[in-house]
Amino acid sequence: MSTLKKFKSLSNKQFKKFISFFLIVGFGISSAMTVAALSKDVTIKDGQEITKFRTLHSDTDAVLKQAGIFVGENDKIIRTDANVRQMDIDIKRAFNVRVQINNDWQTFTVNDGSVADLLNEKNIPMDESYYVSEPLDAYLVPNMQIIVAKLLPINISVDGETKSLSVPEGSVENALRFLNVAISSDDIVSVPMDKSVEDGMSISINRVEFKDVTEVEPIPFSTEIKKSDSLFAGDSKIETPGVNGEKQVSKHVKFVDGTPVQADVISENVLKNPVSQVKIVGTKPNVNRNIKINEEAGTISDGSGNVYHYNKILTGVCTAYTAEDGARTSTGAIAKRGIVAVNPKQIPYGTKLYIPNYGYCVAGDTGGAMRQGRAMIDLYMDSEKECRNFGRRTKQVYILD
Repeated sequence: MSTLKKFKSLSNKQFKKFISFFLIVGFGISSAMTVAALSKDVTIKDGQEITKFRTLHSDTDAVLKQAGIFVGENDKIIRTDANVRQMDIDIKRAFNVRVQINNDWQTFTVNDGSVADLLNEKNIPMDESYYVSEPLDAYLVPNMQIIVAKLLPINISVDGETKSLSVPEGSVENALRFLNVAISSDDIVSVPMDKSVEDGMSISINRVEFKDVTEVEPIPFSTEIKKSDSLFAGDSKIETPGVNGEKQVSKHVKFVDGTPVQADVISENVLKNPVSQVKIVGTKPNVNRNIKINEEAGTISDGSGNVYHYNKILTGVCTAYTAEDGARTSTGAIAKRGIVAVNPKQIPYGTKLYIPNYGYCVAGDTGGAMRQGRAMIDLYMDSEKECRNFGRRTKQVYILD
């Protein structure tokens, strides 16, 4: 049976059902075509997140609501309709950036842009006379901190060099950090680190370091003095040469700019003991050395610069005597060169005298020859040989004040 014949053979009820089905399908297709014609493709960029979907809404808020995206009061929305079927939404979220200017921190709310954009917008100076801690073309990011400070000229001496440089206003510590000058806790800075930098300020830094050093040092020899009457007073000779010893010394040394300024000894180890020097020092009076007698002034001067005044000159016979070691004179003094015997009635004990070719002496003894007037003075000599050589001589004796 042909299709037409089948259609004619349908009952009235069946015909109505067929027509209804046809209308429903047609309406659905028509509606679908209408929805497709009115819908838009949406791309939403929210930071790093991208959302894509299709919507019938044209209002931006309605689109964001459909996407379930909340936008704050300070957030920025940038919508671009490429065509009637395409909508692009870029959300610039608000965030805070802190800027320090004149040592005062300020907080600004921004959405995007560069450091230069922000400083321009806020009329914050950024010319060559100012320091900006971030590159001017750097993009702003959440919680960024930007320091803007006026540059000040300073002079800095460190590591053997002196330079004139510009640093941001602020503390000395920040200025050194800005110049990449590392400071250790031992280094010496001429100004306090928390002091504010001033125009033309001079800063010097002394590098301090500590080192443990081991060195070999000399041990100075000591000198032993021996007196001898075989040499004239003022003369000397070395009997045994001295030799320095050696010791190994470990020290904890403080250096300032490479120069040692303090050393604390940690340990010492003697490597070689020193040999003492023996020095013979003369005690024999040199009565003829540079003696000058000024009779007009009544003075006697010697080569050592000593000047003595005399008040009387006696002329008489002088003899010589000696005695055993430890023997005592009539005044109780130990007999020795420089003590002479006199007649105390003529020359009282304790009188100071000068006798040419004998020297300075004092009256401190007596004897029979002096009491009997056979001699005026008896001179003490160190040996019998000296006494025999001297014999009896007539001499002038100067009585000193």
